Amino acid sequence: MSSIFGHISGLAYRLPDGSTIKTAPREKIRDIDQLPFPNRLKINLQQYLDAWKQAHGHSAVSISTQRGCPYTCRWCSTAVYGQSYRRRSPQNVVDEIVFLQKHYNFDLIWFVDDVFTVSHKWLAEFEEELEKRPVRVQFECITRADRLNDEVIAMLKNCGCFRVWIGAESGSQRIIDAMDRRVDVGQVRAMIRSAREAGIQVGTFIMLGYPGETEDDIRETVEHLKTSNPDLFTITVAYPIRGTGLYEEVQGNIQSPAAWAGRTDRDLDFARTYPRPYYDYAVRWTVNAVHLHKARLAGTSFTPAGLKLWAKVWAARAGMWWWRAPATLFQAFSPSSKFILKPIRWLGSGTSSS
Repeated sequence: MSSIFGHISGLAYRLPDGSTIKTAPREKIRDIDQLPFPNRLKINLQQYLDAWKQAHGHSAVSISTQRGCPYTCRWCSTAVYGQSYRRRSPQNVVDEIVFLQKHYNFDLIWFVDDVFTVSHKWLAEFEEELEKRPVRVQFECITRADRLNDEVIAMLKNCGCFRVWIGAESGSQRIIDAMDRRVDVGQVRAMIRSAREAGIQVGTFIMLGYPGETEDDIRETVEHLKTSNPDLFTITVAYPIRGTGLYEEVQGNIQSPAAWAGRTDRDLDFARTYPRPYYDYAVRWTVNAVHLHKARLAGTSFTPAGLKLWAKVWAARAGMWWWRAPATLFQAFSPSSKFILKPIRWLGSGTSSS
């Protein structure tokens, strides 16, 4: 059996004697223009698009223009495409857009690439190709703050970008550096504001519970969201994916609730600064504190909806304190006994550092 499959790269299989054979890794395709478009015609995609529009008010199709990511974020898996950057030509991408517009009725395009603006030269050629055809689209994409500037934002807008997701993960530069994100949090804030001023809706990503993160870091994240004021944000509690730098860092402290066959990557947990339930309350606090801040700016913080946000904020903070209490009590008996006053100050103030 080994001689039958041994010449095929990228396989792993077990022999009758129980031994496992792994063939050589597959060679990465350099010219990915040679790959065909996804065979969407094999399914009734329009039925799906119509159902999504009925439920959400719009429909969207996904397009991938690149393979791989050249960045080194420790929590991100590069198992599929490797830490590389290979891009379809702008002409090939526009060909796919034209094909989709010919065969389907949809509203938006979602470019699923990790960093859509990684190459400014590619983006300029993409803009030129859209104008030359001419092809009109509306799309959203993901990028990094260090791959944005006013000129790039203008190109995105001209290409049809209505929403851009700018990765941040944390408002604490210390945690961003621990993640090996290689981006400045001040630049993230500046690019969020610049894109919004240009008329592009902005979303951002936040991750809580990263190794070494403290409550001070979470506070910085809340203040980061208040200051940058994105239109949308999502929050994930950090989890280790096998093969990533984060997994290697915490694998000695991983707590798995079930056997591999009965769980997902998100079920993996590890020893953090605080107990795991603390972060569920931290997520609630972050979300509601930011929405309360927006309500304050709008002058609606004392409406029924605003008062509900107040209640959610205080409930979340109480939950955080409850799950942080063992560490608080332990430190209360340390030589720095003034720490015992900190929970009182923390519970009563929305901005003081802990």
